Amino acid sequence: MYLIVRCPRCGGLLLADTRYKTRTCPHCGRRMKLTSLIPLARAYTPRDAIAIIQELKKREAGRGRNRYKRR
Repeated sequence: MYLIVRCPRCGGLLLADTRYKTRTCPHCGRRMKLTSLIPLARAYTPRDAIAIIQELKKREAGRGRNRYKRR
């Protein structure tokens, strides 16, 4: 299973494979435990997870939200 989560440091969306315990954010490099993250969505295949991430990005762009949260 795959989780779609948001990085707590930069706010970037990322795909996390539940077979692993940690994930490194491709945007800011922060390493985080999957158990400490709140999933935005779940998917059984990477293809479905990517489609979910693309849809979330479209929704954010429509609201005028930046890709990353402000510090």
